[in-house]
Amino acid sequence: MWESVLKKQKWELQVNSERKSIAFNISDNETNGDVTVRLDQSELFELMHTFLSINRSFNKESMYFEEHDREQSVS
Repeated sequence: MWESVLKKQKWELQVNSERKSIAFNISDNETNGDVTVRLDQSELFELMHTFLSINRSFNKESMYFEEHDREQSVS
């Protein structure tokens, strides 16, 4: 059963705990069709990992193990 967990004016995020999946619904008032993207648990994990990586690059952050690998390659 789908349950809405976050709803904004143009999009909504729903979860289905039984199927361990999410649905991202995007509505566009200018066209007649809405767009829905459904992801299972592994796809959601991959998407979250990608978003975190993008966020780190925006903030010019690096992970500890990346810094450690760089130091080892210089030595």
